[in-house]
Amino acid sequence: RLFVNAAGAYALAVDEVEGNCFCNWRRLSHFGVAFAMALSAMRCMPESPKWLARRGNTQAAKLALRALREGPTEAEEAELDVMAGTVQADVEKACSLSESSSSTPRSVRSVNLWDYKRSLVVAVGLTCFQQLSGINAIMMYAMDICAQAGMERAELSCIAIMAAQVVLGALPCILVQSLGRRPLLQFAGVTMCVSHLGLAYYMSAAARSYWAPPWLSLASLGLYVVGFSVGMGPVPWIILPELFPVEVVGAASAIATGMGWSFAFIVCVQFRTLQVMLGSSGVFFLFAVFCFVCFAFVTMLVPETKDKTLDQVLTDLQRPARAPALASPQEAPEASKVVFSV
Repeated sequence: RLFVNAAGAYALAVDEVEGNCFCNWRRLSHFGVAFAMALSAMRCMPESPKWLARRGNTQAAKLALRALREGPTEAEEAELDVMAGTVQADVEKACSLSESSSSTPRSVRSVNLWDYKRSLVVAVGLTCFQQLSGINAIMMYAMDICAQAGMERAELSCIAIMAAQVVLGALPCILVQSLGRRPLLQFAGVTMCVSHLGLAYYMSAAARSYWAPPWLSLASLGLYVVGFSVGMGPVPWIILPELFPVEVVGAASAIATGMGWSFAFIVCVQFRTLQVMLGSSGVFFLFAVFCFVCFAFVTMLVPETKDKTLDQVLTDLQRPARAPALASPQEAPEASKVVFSV
């Protein structure tokens, strides 16, 4: 996400300096095609050794480790043994957790994603609300919003907004471990809701010649960028793999990511249509409603995963919204730790 924001800021800056000599849509599409073709080089990459070990393909896992490591083969053998033991322990605990209410043991391969429906609801909900908050619509039409707000140099305002996203993108790396996941998501829901309400008021008041200073629009955009960059932008991708055991986290991530980008497409395509139907103020009020619902969703359904084991996270998902959660991972020393992936 940090590199996406940096690329956007760079493109706007070059466009402003060189006067549309660089960032016209045809040239940008050529860059997109080039980077997409570069992805074909991933076919030369070896498969994940842990993924192969999880499926019992020891020989292929050994070859993948040999392609990724340098040094004596004895080190590869030792690493493969540790990896196989870790995978087996993770799968056994996932099986016992998902079948805790059944007396019939399940095989390793029978563990599936649908045993974790509540985790999937939380993961898909967060990625969908990430887009329903209006981030892509605001970024794509930020220049029009600034121009409609009466700013003389709308391009410079857009550059400032994108640059702020780049700077603020580093804050979650620190705050997510000190404050936790849920507080950041709740902060994002509140700030984005307030900023959309500010934009809705400005657009409505300006159209009726009421009090509507131009700084209100820019301040609302800035507040939105702060809330999204600190909370709703990065935290869903951090919390998503902490809701599932390693056996199903890949499938869960694929479903949540696909749903999130599907909603991003819908929001971007329908933004102009909604502007015609509801007006600019009506669209931002609608986004404010989505942000408020997102805040309620996080408060009632999303568990805190900071410093908790997977067993504790799944237990919290079964509790009522206001029920107390386990205090610390020391209460369950034998439980498996949640998986954190980038």
